[in-house]
Amino acid sequence: MRLQDIYQSDINRLINGVIKVAQNDENSIEAELREYIITRELRKHFNTFLNNYEKSLNQPTDKIGVWISGFFGSGKSHFLKMLSYLLSNDVVAGKHAIDYFEEKFDDPMMFAQLETCANVPTETILFNIDSKSPLTKDKTAILRVFAKVFYEHLGFYGNDLKVAKLEQFISKSGKMDAFQESFQRINGDSWENVREAYAFFEEDVVAALTEAAVTSETAARNWFNGEEEVDLSIEQLVKEIKAYVDSRGKNFRLLFMIDEVGQYIGSDSDLMLNLQTIVEEIGTKCEGRVWVMVTSQEAIDSITKISGDDFSKIQGRFNTRLSLSSSSVDEVIKKRILAKNENAVEMLKISYEKNHAILRNLFTFKDAILDLKGYAGEGDFVETYPFVPYQFRLMQNVLAQIRKHGNSGKHLSGGERSMLSGFQEAAQAIQDKDENALVPFYFTIQCIHFWKVPFAA
Repeated sequence: MRLQDIYQSDINRLINGVIKVAQNDENSIEAELREYIITRELRKHFNTFLNNYEKSLNQPTDKIGVWISGFFGSGKSHFLKMLSYLLSNDVVAGKHAIDYFEEKFDDPMMFAQLETCANVPTETILFNIDSKSPLTKDKTAILRVFAKVFYEHLGFYGNDLKVAKLEQFISKSGKMDAFQESFQRINGDSWENVREAYAFFEEDVVAALTEAAVTSETAARNWFNGEEEVDLSIEQLVKEIKAYVDSRGKNFRLLFMIDEVGQYIGSDSDLMLNLQTIVEEIGTKCEGRVWVMVTSQEAIDSITKISGDDFSKIQGRFNTRLSLSSSSVDEVIKKRILAKNENAVEMLKISYEKNHAILRNLFTFKDAILDLKGYAGEGDFVETYPFVPYQFRLMQNVLAQIRKHGNSGKHLSGGERSMLSGFQEAAQAIQDKDENALVPFYFTIQCIHFWKVPFAA
């Protein structure tokens, strides 16, 4: 039997190996929801999160921080996206997001708990912090990122707080439609298209503000020519966030969901304290109606260099801490890529019976590390074939070391292929072989896109 024919699903189907939070077209979201695998480990994380989150629906809390950690490729960004889809529960390809998960949970009580959380009116602000970061990364950079994404969520121009504040003022006065209509008639283009370069259109902006009765001409010119920077404090921003949440009704929830915070902060204690203060202020003022969820390649106690009371405070702000481990990745690859059809299962059982002694000798290593091992038995062989169990752990170690020591490895999560796509492409590389073939480890390394080396003959 050709290896191409042993899989439950087409080995050549398109799988998005690297999950990017900015990839939000409906086809991508539908595929992610449909193919998402809830592993044994993820069930525990869903349970921990839902228990803590559900409590906030019924009683005020300041414990609104969630820290999701895991090495490159562990699925932390994917997990964050799933929480975003499920809690906002938007309609995707004709179905509510939560409906895609009805058969994924083997615990009806946990699914009912998820339904309770998803039925609360919720908006999510999901973003990669590095892509939203200001050019000047000083100690207030995280505050400015929060302000930017919040104003963008409201429909304002978050890249320039001066413009965003003007738009906020116009909107509160109830004259946004009038202003936009006046500007388009005067300028010939829409305000949304032009506002990035507003400095080149002083006369048009002043005329539109005056015509729409937003301000007097003198006040408009004073705003336009004011060179002072708009100052924004954490207290002021949180006050605005609370006002927005209050305006949406008693049960409304707003979630800031931030990818790769740990990589962005690095060892900068000022940025860590900036994040801590924001989360503390949101927790205190919004009482559980606004949450901050972040991902990091390191656990919170590994990333921060702060000690003493400040460290305890940071730990306390992120009361819900979820750590995604390697076992989750192994299980996802086995279920999404390597699941076998019935004929293949029977064939592989026979093959293992014939060759188990040879396989045991092949993958018995002298002085082996405990988790670098061969097949544990028939079931392990069927589940893992055409790979060998040690390859999953060894690949994770390789990726971790490249990220740690390599120059380009620091940003692996940004665009390189993940373990998922790497194992898929390695399986594709030998799909024309028969059931006696195994994937060499170097095939998988090459497929994860670090080395542009052709396959050996």
